[in-house]
Amino acid sequence: MSVKIQHIVFLIVLFSQNAMAQVIVQLDGYSDFKPGIYKTKSTDTVLIGFNQVVVEPQIKFKAGEQTAFLKVDKQQIALFDKLNASGANKPVGVLNKTSVIRVDSIFYQETYKDTTKEWFLTFNVWYAITINGIQYYTDFKIHDFIGYTMKLDQYKQEFLLVSQSDGYDGIYDLGYPNYFFVAVLNNKNELIFDSKILDFDFAEEYWDPAYVQTQMTNKGFEFSLIGLDKPFRAIWSGKDIIF
Repeated sequence: MSVKIQHIVFLIVLFSQNAMAQVIVQLDGYSDFKPGIYKTKSTDTVLIGFNQVVVEPQIKFKAGEQTAFLKVDKQQIALFDKLNASGANKPVGVLNKTSVIRVDSIFYQETYKDTTKEWFLTFNVWYAITINGIQYYTDFKIHDFIGYTMKLDQYKQEFLLVSQSDGYDGIYDLGYPNYFFVAVLNNKNELIFDSKILDFDFAEEYWDPAYVQTQMTNKGFEFSLIGLDKPFRAIWSGKDIIF
């Protein structure tokens, strides 16, 4: 890292013999608000334009604390070979499709407050992630919370409801799951489908699988989500989401 770090907090998470430890690094002053807005480098269209080499997404899913998703919804995601908060380095490739990832490290660097608004924070937080055995760096917020799973024996599939941990009161990624999407695995634990971000606002700190109501009908796997507004309802047909 090019930034001088006076004090680093390392949190090593226990791991099995076939997985690496996850390292969490927090810089001194991370929680002190700096005036301004942090602009995410992994969605910077100028940086993306420097390298259109497509990174193949990982489809193999292995359940575990370090497993998450890098969700591609409406934008490409630039991936780097090092931390790049200054934007000085070009990406090594771009991700065009949602990928399963392993989160190797999280770097909490800076918190910015937009002084023109009553309460608007942005965060300079980076992840070291592994996709198909290759490590990359990104500041695009990961989807790291799986709020609901269901085996669908009729389809030989597994249904996952995945979200970001949206955080609150200056905390970047603890509680308040939101920006949900549906991921579906086949019987080989391979990602075969990911939906767009669902039009659903949970708006509560703590999640409970009871907020999901499901039933299998002749139309497919019907599910409804209970949140801030009226329930969100959709059907998984075995091949696609019917809204």
